[in-house]
Amino acid sequence: MEIINIIAIIFGPVIAVLITLWWQRRKEDRDAKRNLFLRLMAQRRTYPPTIDWVNALNVIDVVFADNPQVVQLWHEYYSSLVNSPANQNFQAREHTYLLMLSSMARSLGYRRLEQTDIDKFYTPQAHGDQAQLNWKCQTEWLRILENTNRFIIEPRTATVGTTVQAPATQAPGTQPPHEPA
Repeated sequence: MEIINIIAIIFGPVIAVLITLWWQRRKEDRDAKRNLFLRLMAQRRTYPPTIDWVNALNVIDVVFADNPQVVQLWHEYYSSLVNSPANQNFQAREHTYLLMLSSMARSLGYRRLEQTDIDKFYTPQAHGDQAQLNWKCQTEWLRILENTNRFIIEPRTATVGTTVQAPATQAPGTQPPHEPA
């Protein structure tokens, strides 16, 4: 009886620590998978793709290494991403992406999450309007900058009151008139 107590006293805490370490490792792996899945889901229809989305894709091989189906679907999706746009079948690519997200969802226990649910995505009209305005502004600024040889900067001088007047324009390459002090 004493031997059983001694064995229990020695091995009990060791076994408890091993179980705790195993459980923590399992939880960390599951949390990493869930966080990766949520990042991909949150940004699945964002255009242009965000850096966070690209970074999330780049760690699928590591995070889902124990799930060969997810890794295989990721490799298929990757192949479609690196193909030239002329050779792409966008519907097939998006279908592979949905399959990959669906496989991730099943491996995480989201059994009721269907591909039709994954395919749904909400973006407010204001976001689209802002993106279009940003694109127009960037395009116009680029056009101006590419077609401008130089900028002429003229100092502004203050006059009486709060109005500001610019000095008279001078020809390029000439010196401004000397003003008395």
